[in-house]
Amino acid sequence: MIAIQKIGRSFMGALKYNVRKLNHPDAMKRAELLDTNFTNLDLTRIKTEVDFIRQLRPNLNRYVYHTSLNFPNEDIAKLDNATLTAIARDYIEAMGFTDNQYFVFRHYDAEHPHLHLLANRICFDGSVVSDSNNYVRSEEAIRALEQQYNLVTVEPSNKAAERAPTKDEVEMVRRTNKAPDKVLLQMLLKDLLSRKPTMQQLLNWSEQAGIHFLFNQASTGRISGVTYFFRDFKVKGQSLGNRYKWAELVKQIDYDQVRDSAAIAAANVKTKEKYGELPVTAVKAEVLSDVGVDDMITGQSNREEMQIAESIDIVPEHHPVISGSINISDDIDDEAILGRNRRRQQKAGRNSR
Repeated sequence: MIAIQKIGRSFMGALKYNVRKLNHPDAMKRAELLDTNFTNLDLTRIKTEVDFIRQLRPNLNRYVYHTSLNFPNEDIAKLDNATLTAIARDYIEAMGFTDNQYFVFRHYDAEHPHLHLLANRICFDGSVVSDSNNYVRSEEAIRALEQQYNLVTVEPSNKAAERAPTKDEVEMVRRTNKAPDKVLLQMLLKDLLSRKPTMQQLLNWSEQAGIHFLFNQASTGRISGVTYFFRDFKVKGQSLGNRYKWAELVKQIDYDQVRDSAAIAAANVKTKEKYGELPVTAVKAEVLSDVGVDDMITGQSNREEMQIAESIDIVPEHHPVISGSINISDDIDDEAILGRNRRRQQKAGRNSR
């Protein structure tokens, strides 16, 4: 099982995305509502109830928890609606949503079974379900649920040796019959690393293959990361796959920090001369900005939330059965954000937990 989590700011935008799936024109792809604690399913009434709970925490903008649970096709025979509802409830409870508004939908518009869980982080008593360490807590919950319900165990995406082609890259191959640069880069590096080269050999052979490195090298010579440049494509080692991040790369070559420090510095100079001082953008968490309450901004918020909802219908790249791609947002603690804002405004902190 794979969980894809998003924290957003428009409950109704995420809900409308799921309602749209309930009304899919293809009856075979039409979603089902499996569970909710809303007593009335009229959208206007739901909005009123959600807004009422929001008044308990008016300054909390990122109050929407929207997650998809994705299952390998091998499990499909075990996943009737009753079992999926039980799994969803157990997962929601494990994530701390025991006193919150929520929905559980089953979608049928993908090649694998999956659920969408939508919850209000603001509890009925006005407390808030923390989003601190969301990813870690989710991994623990789904591993336990796999055991409890005798499901296929799926390797977490952060342990994949290589990042498989994304959905867009697979489509490009189908259209052009050419492999994307990322796949070619992985193939070339895998071949070079299989020869157990010295660092100097790796640099020389890579340059001949059109690969350039930019090492994050401290003044002491210590390396803490690597970025790869290939044609017009650049990628951090972690994003290419665990095998290619520096901590793993160094295990596959003959490397000595003192001996190879000058060669690495020279490689950095070559890369910067070829590609310029190009900053490599790191993957950051999606922090949604504050919004007002007027209709125009609310409409924009709904549209953005529907786009976010679409992104959690795509699952981790490496999985052999569940295909696609995903960027899982980093865990962000609301108190950390509030603390940062207080520092900017030079306000004293208050312990609200």
